[in-house]
Amino acid sequence: MLRRLARFFALVCPPMAIGLAALVLVHSAIVQAESAASREDRIKAALVFKLVKFVEWPAAMMAGKEPIQICGFGDSPVAEALAAVDGRPARDRTAQFRKLAGLSAAEARGCHVLFIAGNAREIAGGMPPAVRGRGILTVSDGPDFARRGGMIGLARGENKVAFEINLRAARDSGLEPGAPLLELATIVE
Repeated sequence: MLRRLARFFALVCPPMAIGLAALVLVHSAIVQAESAASREDRIKAALVFKLVKFVEWPAAMMAGKEPIQICGFGDSPVAEALAAVDGRPARDRTAQFRKLAGLSAAEARGCHVLFIAGNAREIAGGMPPAVRGRGILTVSDGPDFARRGGMIGLARGENKVAFEINLRAARDSGLEPGAPLLELATIVE
């Protein structure tokens, strides 16, 4: 539609056509940038969901057939995209998404996976004690998340989403990342 208008104005008024053409180019660039960002966020959310297959939790945390709780904290398009996993099969269970209002032990109770938005102030100084060592797989796209005590840090690599695993933090929580996951990750301590 905008292109047809640009052609029309090019015939009627060349200076206006130049302005309209610039508007079309800017609009196209914005749409492409937004779709690329949302695509990356969806990829990160899918990766967080796939991690469930490659991590072993302590038997006590996986007793029964309750849903696997995938929790999100903070304002992030990745956390919003994670809401789409609600009701999907995960291992021999169903995934259930829950948005957390805070990072207290009471709030995080029942979470198996916790995605923390990279811009959350609560993780600026490292992992909050309320979620550390509780058998919750912590994941974030914040800079150096795994190096600051989180378990899995998502990072942007060469045209792909890469991840780092803090193996010590995972094992201190009783979690065991599987060999296929470790082969793909950068291990940090």
